Amino acid sequence: MTNSNHAMTTATPPSLPFKGEQSRHRPPPESFRCDEFLETRHYTSSDNEDEENISGQAVMFRCSLPDSDETLTFKCLEPSCGVLIEKETAAQKEETGEVDPFFFDSGYTLAGKTGFQVWPGSRLMVEAITFPNPINDCPKLIEWQKKISSGARVLELGSGVGVVGASFAHYGAQVLLTDLKTLVQNSTQPNLKRNAYPETFSELEPPSWLPHDAVRIGKGWAASTAVDWNIHLKEQIDNFETVVKNLDAIIASDCVWLLKMMEPLFETINCVFERSRHAKLLLSFQRRDTKEGNNSVNFTTVDRVLITMQRRGWAVDCLAWRQINKADPNEVFLFEIAPVKD
Repeated sequence: MTNSNHAMTTATPPSLPFKGEQSRHRPPPESFRCDEFLETRHYTSSDNEDEENISGQAVMFRCSLPDSDETLTFKCLEPSCGVLIEKETAAQKEETGEVDPFFFDSGYTLAGKTGFQVWPGSRLMVEAITFPNPINDCPKLIEWQKKISSGARVLELGSGVGVVGASFAHYGAQVLLTDLKTLVQNSTQPNLKRNAYPETFSELEPPSWLPHDAVRIGKGWAASTAVDWNIHLKEQIDNFETVVKNLDAIIASDCVWLLKMMEPLFETINCVFERSRHAKLLLSFQRRDTKEGNNSVNFTTVDRVLITMQRRGWAVDCLAWRQINKADPNEVFLFEIAPVKD
């Protein structure tokens, strides 16, 4: 970044390869901890409710909450990848040759399967927003922390098991989590219910813009709905224009690792930018640059993602970054992205 406010626009090409500024480096906070354990799971194909239940091993992922001894818990299909750090317990799942139970579900893809586990971008986003460090965090990050804790309206794309959306809701936000139908039915929605307050302790009505089955989590609210980035949002979200117009934030974690996913995701984001009064995007993802670099026909790079956003006329600011963990020196980043207003 070469300009004074660290934003990249069409007039400010990024330096290649992109490196996070040292002042935005954010180590894992000591108060935030995660772990995993195994549990027997039962499931059916979401496209065939009459199919006999099948048993197998589920990974239960837990993460701590700010200023609390409680945790949020999420059922996953696979162990997390690169998320846990030193002294955090990892689940060792046995190799059983088990077939993906959702493989034949309509609209489900192998890329979608990655949504059933937790990735480093989700951890960084939760750490950076819900575990503030007012001494070292940059002003924009502090502003986001205050906004999310104060009831911000948030649309999450690619929610997966729901770690980020549920954490933001517990922190005080109103969150609509979205993903493919199979993920929402078999992971996102069940995990929201798993972490919701019992109905006897939640007599408040959910915010009117969220679906009627929204649940109370901590100080906020969360609901989920199926969204396919290859289909216009207007055809998938009830009261689309009203919902989008009043959004405060779009969030997405580790969703841009495949080239074929990047343009559909950015088109979906642009659909919101065009209609929203003031929504900005919080995007986290890790460096996965292959040896082919920007010439890869399958995988994105950090630089390719940033250049693509720049060409769309979006301003980009890196709010936080760090190495993934001791075993993986690649970086994971948290960016704020917003359309440049004329």
